[in-house]
Amino acid sequence: MPTLSFVGYIALGNRANYRATEVMVKVELQTVRQKVVLYDNSTAPLPFLTPGSRHDFIIQHDIKELGIHSLICSTVYTGADGERRYIPETFKFTSANPLYVKTKTRQVGGDTLIEACIENYSKGPMVLEYVRFDAAPPLTAVSIDIRDVLLTDFMSDNPLGSYIDQLQVLDVGCGSNYLFRLTRGGASAQPASSALGKLEIKWRGSLGEVGRLQTQQILGPPMPAKEVELKIVFVSDKVQLERPFQAVVKLQSNVDRQLGPLTLAMAPGVPQSTKAQPPTAQDRGMLQPSAMPRLTADTGNLASANDSASKSIVACGVTSHTIDTLAPRGSTQITMSLMPLSQGVQQLSGLVLQGSHDGRVYDRLQPFEVLVGA
Repeated sequence: MPTLSFVGYIALGNRANYRATEVMVKVELQTVRQKVVLYDNSTAPLPFLTPGSRHDFIIQHDIKELGIHSLICSTVYTGADGERRYIPETFKFTSANPLYVKTKTRQVGGDTLIEACIENYSKGPMVLEYVRFDAAPPLTAVSIDIRDVLLTDFMSDNPLGSYIDQLQVLDVGCGSNYLFRLTRGGASAQPASSALGKLEIKWRGSLGEVGRLQTQQILGPPMPAKEVELKIVFVSDKVQLERPFQAVVKLQSNVDRQLGPLTLAMAPGVPQSTKAQPPTAQDRGMLQPSAMPRLTADTGNLASANDSASKSIVACGVTSHTIDTLAPRGSTQITMSLMPLSQGVQQLSGLVLQGSHDGRVYDRLQPFEVLVGA
């Protein structure tokens, strides 16, 4: 619901040919739902108001409802004959939504991306002070805005010029897009929910009036709660073809009990990337991945799938890791040695976390892209 700053200038003038005394003024704003008193001097009325003089004052109020508003100004005073007189005046205006907000959500791995499109539906330009996404616990929101990079690269040497460059001006009928990335805190005790959070916008009109808008709760696809989550937190900066590299996998517990023992291992038969590949190892007279030995022990030279579908990234050295215990709401990190067998952008996938005794699958690693050089 938008919050608009309403400012009114009230002028009370005496157009009679006599002096009015004990002048009381009351200003109310009435909507369909409520009536709010904006000004009332009944406890300290004006002693008098001479012919041709006036009493001016300013009223302010934050409007939080759309539709027709009635500004009721009433005056009670004593005339020249000593009688009390009552004069009401009503002014009507319509409060319309100045902004049109449209959002889209998309799941990317374990994160959620929210795109917000904001359009100016008012009768004049506005300056956006901020566009913020207040994520619902246990989610955290990070703004992804290319404008921040552009302003840093092309900022003017003039302080005033740099300030003007940073202003986000929306002309009438124009719009602007914003992108937020939501991540879920693994250590939070909050249950999984489809509520993602609310979008809050603050702007100023052409005369400096302040406006605020907070959307309703934005809902996303239900996020199933996982007892343990797998996530890649580090990959070697430079990954070369058929050269071992390291990747760090984080295991995060989301439950209040101790888990273990657990086994983290590469699942066989992960499909290879469908992108165009350079000449294969066989073309260069080297050993093909399908001909490399598959070791079933925890350690060995190299592990690969000998199924119909081959891997583009395989485990090198230790093929499985055992975690004896994982503390409640705790985390641990495992360093794995991997080897890429194809050049280009490849997907690291196939890591599975299972219970060592019952074979229960706790989580599977979401595909993680790795750029493999020659």
